[in-house]
Amino acid sequence: MIDKERFAKLFNQQLIKDITQEEIKIVLSGQYGKALELLRDAEATSLFPALIGPPGVGKTILCRYFASLRAKEQKSRNFYWLTMDESIKPSHFIGTFDPAIVLRKGFTLEAFNPGPLLNAMLEGGTFLANEINRATEYSQNTLLEPLEEASVTVPHLGRIKANKDFFFICAMNPEELSGTHRLSEALKDRIKVWIKLDYPNKATELDIIRINLPEHFTIDESELELIYSIIKETRKNMIDIEIPASIRAGIAMAKLLGRKRELEEKEKTKEKKSAYLHLSEIARYVLLGSIKPKPGVNVEDVVDNIIAKTVGG
Repeated sequence: MIDKERFAKLFNQQLIKDITQEEIKIVLSGQYGKALELLRDAEATSLFPALIGPPGVGKTILCRYFASLRAKEQKSRNFYWLTMDESIKPSHFIGTFDPAIVLRKGFTLEAFNPGPLLNAMLEGGTFLANEINRATEYSQNTLLEPLEEASVTVPHLGRIKANKDFFFICAMNPEELSGTHRLSEALKDRIKVWIKLDYPNKATELDIIRINLPEHFTIDESELELIYSIIKETRKNMIDIEIPASIRAGIAMAKLLGRKRELEEKEKTKEKKSAYLHLSEIARYVLLGSIKPKPGVNVEDVVDNIIAKTVGG
């Protein structure tokens, strides 16, 4: 049985009640600085933006950072997001009535549990519709009234107006990736700022890997360069790979290599393994789940070829 009192205590301790409380590690050089500037411009002109880019290029963290800036400046301390897929329904955005309370009191305000979009609208917060083009057109259409009229209609309660500080962002993968739906023309017409992100340049990506490493991990620059060469090789192979390794894969490899180095120091290993030997093993563990091969292509063969080209083994 669940200890409800203990669960409630732990829940309250871990609940992020204020976006400004979060430590957000972010690099704002290159495309990310420009994207943040465009988000600020969109906010200032009341135009709703979309971030478009392949998985793992930092769309969500950029939105979190932007929301934290809004929170600090406007004291509007709320950031909500909903990650889409085909199971998402309008009620996931707007909210639902509690059946038990409805039976006792009817369709009253007390019986209604607002969803994240409605909460953001009421509080003047930031709402991120993450991976919006994985939602069906039926669910996408839930956003039409909020984006056009700054309001939402809740059955039995009526039309609810949004706070003037409400701000909407959506993020999506490129349409050519499998599992995505086309945005409805009506929804596209309401999104006025389109911000494209791609895999960052080498210097920016290495900076991102560095800031995501635990402080006690020590990795040489030459080792980071080697990790980047592995990641880059996955992005060059357009024949076999549908989705290459993202920045997250580079961070994972660097953390695992840092762990190996830490253990070697603790155990006072006289003959430390070279980065090539460590990464020929580490890269295999990471890449097997970090790349998506094209139909009919064996992922293990692709990974073996990448490792052979970059680090040997």
